[in-house]
Amino acid sequence: MLSAEERRRAEAFLVPEHGQAYVAAHAVLRFVLGMYLGVSPASVAIGPSNGTKPTLVAAAGKGANDPDFVGREWPDLRFNLSHTHGAVLIGIATGRELGVDIEWQRPIEDLEGMARSVMSDAELLRWNALEPENRMRAFYHVWTRKESYLKAIGLGLYRSLQDVTVPVSADALEDSRLVLDRSGEGTWLVLDIPAWAGYSASVCWEGVELPSLVVRDLDIAGCDLTVIGELT
Repeated sequence: MLSAEERRRAEAFLVPEHGQAYVAAHAVLRFVLGMYLGVSPASVAIGPSNGTKPTLVAAAGKGANDPDFVGREWPDLRFNLSHTHGAVLIGIATGRELGVDIEWQRPIEDLEGMARSVMSDAELLRWNALEPENRMRAFYHVWTRKESYLKAIGLGLYRSLQDVTVPVSADALEDSRLVLDRSGEGTWLVLDIPAWAGYSASVCWEGVELPSLVVRDLDIAGCDLTVIGELT
């Protein structure tokens, strides 16, 4: 399924398990995008828009006679991918940018020091007010909320996390909340996504309204990807 560039990246990992996780995540992404586009996973063409955020190039590099692409009108799909410790999160939207992030809540030896290095002053104040037993979970919620925003705007960790302020809570957000960015543009909302125990996951999108949001679990272990069924 993977492109030559994806295979090159997979082979570049020094830890084989990390390369295998990359392959699995990108294969699933191609499968999901192919289902929405009605093409085979290998036919999905993915290219960078600005060097940091991949975009869909539906017919890139395809011949004029390729039956998958002749006469097709392509939906304005935007997507984002995150994977960690055996979990993959894929976001798909039509006509609006989005970002997603999922993190495994591994123990952090110097949690307070890490919090100081990534949180804004307002976040750190709220985080320190939490009960100590809730701070690690809250830290990871803050991290995925921030990272989903930075991925949505196409900058990822190229921007300082301390410039961005998101809600601080030990529990997952049940309602969308505004993201504050000292030097950002536009309006962006963030919401947490239900995840397995021990994980945090968030999605961020542009706009002032909550879109029609559908969350689906896709279990592909041991399955033929061609018979999963239609994703809507």
